[in-house]
Amino acid sequence: MFAVLSRRTVGQALQSRATRSLSTVPLEFAATKSDAPSSKPPLVILHGLFGSKQNWRAISKQLSRMLGRDTYSLDLRNHGDSPHMAPHSYEAMSADVVRFIRDHGLNTPVLVGHSMGGKVVMRTALDHPDLVSQLIVDDMAPAQVELAHDFGRYVSKLQEIEGQGISSQKEADAMLAGVEADVSVRQFLLTNMKKAKDPQEGGIKGAYKSRIPLALLGEYLKDIMAWDVDPSKTYSGPTLFVGGERSPYIKPYAYSTMKQHFPKFELAMLDTGHWVHAEMPQEFMSAVAGFVTRHE
Repeated sequence: MFAVLSRRTVGQALQSRATRSLSTVPLEFAATKSDAPSSKPPLVILHGLFGSKQNWRAISKQLSRMLGRDTYSLDLRNHGDSPHMAPHSYEAMSADVVRFIRDHGLNTPVLVGHSMGGKVVMRTALDHPDLVSQLIVDDMAPAQVELAHDFGRYVSKLQEIEGQGISSQKEADAMLAGVEADVSVRQFLLTNMKKAKDPQEGGIKGAYKSRIPLALLGEYLKDIMAWDVDPSKTYSGPTLFVGGERSPYIKPYAYSTMKQHFPKFELAMLDTGHWVHAEMPQEFMSAVAGFVTRHE
């Protein structure tokens, strides 16, 4: 299901991007304000690959109520409504998040990230520990691993749907079924497709068009697998890893690296696959709320 990648393989992928300039982009977001004004550090929530702020709408609102603080769900670069820009690397995505924190004057937020977003929040806490009060990682480890799902085939099939001018959701779903048997995953993938309303948008009016840069993301899939952080960097703040017992990411092979980077980490395992927060939302929120409250 997964394999640890060699440092050489990852290094070659990263080196091929090295000549590209790194610029930040302003990230789109959805904010939920607490019922009463609060000085508590807000939660900043990051989605995974092919996700968006919309995936976290309900959980963000509930966590705001449970914890009595503001929450912000972000669209990472090349996702949702945020700008499209290369490189799609953890260095670049983390820099975007740091810009968001500073632009919005957020006081040492609690960072929450799923999967790819989990690596972004880990990278941010390790590079800027003074900006982060607590860290919560949803089913991802600080390691170089293969993606548990074949996102390369997803990219190709979504490009095929777009290229053929498909306008029927049933037909689009049937095409995706050729590469993904799980209907919930197919529905998740199709949230990245929208129907063109105007020929000026590109594509055929009424046909599905990707709202994310499929070719660019396909090019950077190896970077998304990577973990190229200096082993000596640590974040000594409270850190919670919430893992899925049926997911390949948080396993004993990663514990030593988790301890190395995050010496105060705690671990909560739930009976789920990779989308822990979606499969067991109440249990996930209870784990997050309990952890944040204990470490206030």
